[in-house]
Amino acid sequence: MRAPDPVHAVADAYVRELADHEPDAAQALGLDDGPPLPDLGPQWLQRKYELQGETLEALAATGPGDEVLRLALRERLERERLLFDTGFTPRLVAGLATPVHLVKYAVEGLTVTPDAAGDALLRRLEAVPAAVRQYIEALRWARDHSARFAAGGVAPVRQLDTLAAQVEAWIAGDWFGSVPVSPEAAAPAADRVRAAGVETARALGELVRVLREELPSFASADGVGAAAYADIAAAMLGAQIDVAETYRYGWVELERLVTEARVLASGLGGSGDDPVRAAASALDLDPRYRLEGVDAIRAWLTERVGASIDAVGPAFDLPSSVHDVECLVSESSAGVVYYSPGAPDGSTPGRVVWTIPSGVPVAATWQEVTSVHHEGVPGHHLQFVLTASYPELHPWQRHLCHIHGYAEGWAHYAEQLADELGLVRDDAERLGLVLGQIWRSVRIVADIGLHTGMPVPSNPLVPAGDWTPELARRMLVDFAMVEPALAGFEVDRYLGWPGQALAFKVGARLWNEARAVRRSQLGDDFSLRDFHRDALALGPMGLDPLRELLTARA
Repeated sequence: MRAPDPVHAVADAYVRELADHEPDAAQALGLDDGPPLPDLGPQWLQRKYELQGETLEALAATGPGDEVLRLALRERLERERLLFDTGFTPRLVAGLATPVHLVKYAVEGLTVTPDAAGDALLRRLEAVPAAVRQYIEALRWARDHSARFAAGGVAPVRQLDTLAAQVEAWIAGDWFGSVPVSPEAAAPAADRVRAAGVETARALGELVRVLREELPSFASADGVGAAAYADIAAAMLGAQIDVAETYRYGWVELERLVTEARVLASGLGGSGDDPVRAAASALDLDPRYRLEGVDAIRAWLTERVGASIDAVGPAFDLPSSVHDVECLVSESSAGVVYYSPGAPDGSTPGRVVWTIPSGVPVAATWQEVTSVHHEGVPGHHLQFVLTASYPELHPWQRHLCHIHGYAEGWAHYAEQLADELGLVRDDAERLGLVLGQIWRSVRIVADIGLHTGMPVPSNPLVPAGDWTPELARRMLVDFAMVEPALAGFEVDRYLGWPGQALAFKVGARLWNEARAVRRSQLGDDFSLRDFHRDALALGPMGLDPLRELLTARA
């Protein structure tokens, strides 16, 4: 009998303690009695920091074993502790990324049914008020210990206001009290949902009061500053980058892509001073690309995700579980498409969710195809399913290692790969692809500029000078054709989530560079399928160790 791998033993101990506080960890270990929702309180926040340090010491003292797991786990624990030290984790308040959003995602799209899954959902709903109050305690703790954090212990007023407005909308819409109950479920189930909704509304109301009344007088400035930004960006990417070089790269890419968009738009009939906007206006009204009604949007989304799965076979070894994906349309938000991974225990499938403003169920598919490829196939859904399908990976790698640079870099790489594989069907959809790439290029320059104070350089697109949130918003509207309301939300997100905006295009840059190295060394023997298999089989990890392993294997 082969001796246990010592690195796996260290990872096992780490995940076992996580499992007492985080349901994903419990499910990754196959446990049925894990907590219904993550522990959001300050005690676990501090203990997790200590546990990460203890695990790093154990890794350093451990002899030879699974060196890929060692690299991945060491990088992640070091940088998660760095996120804590900057204050990012303790004070986290940002659109889409706040812990209460994760609580919301844990029940979104689910129905209470008369079975074990329905019982689990009810327990989760009933645990929401306590989770919200834990989050409030954590925010107060960060405020009271702000001196120990590099970026301060209270988020900027902009982020406090953004989250407060979102939570107020959830309360007004009775979001948690309106979780559907199947007709087959007993009446007491509906009563429990309503009772949980009432108690959750009380807790959320308390959160709004804290955000609007308690914290603003302690709030920090919008930008985190150059030093903290470099550390937070390194943690988001899993890589130390040259921030100035990355800033220059973002501007070069932005100018290149804006030119490409104008050429495509002219070929689609766009003319005048702004051919891209002219072409976009015509495409929005073109019946070939226009969807009206939630049912039509859902049907189109389901068809495109299914067609993408069928088309990517030549480039991937696909497990059958790739078909376990649910396509949802939500009217609770303002126009983004996102992916929610399936539960580690298989109780819920991966979900591609298209959010649209309530009462405005109209969409133009030509601009959304690239988001579907990013969130679905060959993007996030494919990557998550493949990772979960590799039995030789440790459960921490398969289910718990989430790094923005790795995952968003892969998904952005997948957008261009989709075009290579023929999933982009015409130049209208290709224009949507390029606009999406412009969006990610604006993210690079705006995120770096707003947080570090680097000036806008001399360029042909916008006047040189200082960055402002309004300039970043206007660039998204003018060059990437982002709706003004969504553009404002995006800029607020950059300011609340430093460095995350780099993950998309900077991460894709790494994936493309690694692929180019592999192709140059193998020549005619290069296989796209083999490259994807070998790369993804390493499991999620920071971009620094990923680069090291991919180039070493090339």
